[in-house]
Amino acid sequence: MRTLTLLLLSGLLLAGCASAPPAALQASADRVVQALVASSGFSGAVVLMRDGQVVYERAVGLAERQPDRPFTVDTASDGGSLAKTLTAAIVWELAAEGRLSLDDPATRHLPEYPYAGQTLRQLVTHRNGLPDYEAFDADFAPGQVRDTADLLRATARRQPQPLQAPGVSSEYSNLGFDAAALVVERVEGRRIEAVWRERYLAPLGITGLFARPARFADWPVPRTPGYERRGDAWEANDAFDGEAHIGASNVHASARDWARWGNAFAQGRVMAGARLEAGLRQPMLDSGFDAVLTALSWYCDAARQRCHYTGAYNGFYAQVMWDRTRRETLAYVSNSTLAPWQCARFTRDLADVLAGRTPTPESAPVLNTVKKGDRARYAGRYRAPELGLLNIDQQDSKLFLRVNGGDRVSLFAVPDGVFYAPMLDLWLGFTGAADAATLHIRSVFHVADATRLPAPAGPSR
Repeated sequence: MRTLTLLLLSGLLLAGCASAPPAALQASADRVVQALVASSGFSGAVVLMRDGQVVYERAVGLAERQPDRPFTVDTASDGGSLAKTLTAAIVWELAAEGRLSLDDPATRHLPEYPYAGQTLRQLVTHRNGLPDYEAFDADFAPGQVRDTADLLRATARRQPQPLQAPGVSSEYSNLGFDAAALVVERVEGRRIEAVWRERYLAPLGITGLFARPARFADWPVPRTPGYERRGDAWEANDAFDGEAHIGASNVHASARDWARWGNAFAQGRVMAGARLEAGLRQPMLDSGFDAVLTALSWYCDAARQRCHYTGAYNGFYAQVMWDRTRRETLAYVSNSTLAPWQCARFTRDLADVLAGRTPTPESAPVLNTVKKGDRARYAGRYRAPELGLLNIDQQDSKLFLRVNGGDRVSLFAVPDGVFYAPMLDLWLGFTGAADAATLHIRSVFHVADATRLPAPAGPSR
């Protein structure tokens, strides 16, 4: 009996490793990382995990320049919007435990909240119409500390009514998640970092994650600045001093700690199983295609088995992706201003390596530069075999996207001719003449090209 058990265990272990022997995985992952270093000057760290065990980790480049400090897999870096996955998790759990209700009026917990008719659910589903951070620059001196309550009070003065484009029900909202984190603090009577630490970080062995202090001078560890390469020189593309709003961003962690956070979802250890399933099954909006943004703030495939989320802020980029079926997780952080499409491809390539697949070559089209005054020329209907019908319309010089009759969402222009739909996690760009343009679509889950369709014929007379 003992011999049979050992044989069965050996077979299981061999089967688990068959997809990517350690030496082959190491060599393949090194090639993927080196390609990004060569093309972009990538500085950062990568960690790949299977069954909770690290199978690959590597750090390259510098966490700080002049004086130079190398990146390590334990270097804490700005995680950007990955903080939303922590905030969404604790709000979801407190609601499940009856500590709060998602249908509570926001003003029940936040008297300074500017919109009396809104609920907590609207804070964590991007349905609140709150302004983004740049709207407040005139309200605060450079470097002046600004916390969430300050921003909510300024909103009441500056934007007393929610601001959303007609036909848009979900607009990516950072301040909504900051407000939700403040609700958690008021319910718990302590800082949200302490709640995260007790509930998640300590049990999961996540030792280096922390909510940033407002002042750079109060940093608990050497601070990792953000940079951008321009020609042969590296210039600052950094965070701002004085930010005290936590919940949507401003959480710092290493690639190793983000991998542990993703692994907790991959292995179902982050919260009770039924609670996790309910959070992943609840969509934030109708995406119109198979992938969806869930109530736990992860973009997931149709089966809710493969999920990811991104943090991007100035020079910083962070990504976590996990696969419950394969029990695999990848995470990386960077402070070197990666190009948008490079990030999605890098994530896909690392996922392929981890699964023992050869990364799929991908074309890199030279995208049209679409000036604000030319955007209406690219509005129209496009069809991609992988995604279906994509309708792009223009209003007040801004573009909007609707996929297969799903919710209408905003497109945001980013450098290099790219537009981003954060509610759908789709990167878009155009090539060719505007009236016959090809629409190129990229995401962690999708690589697709869409053909422009003729405008529908008007009614006959």
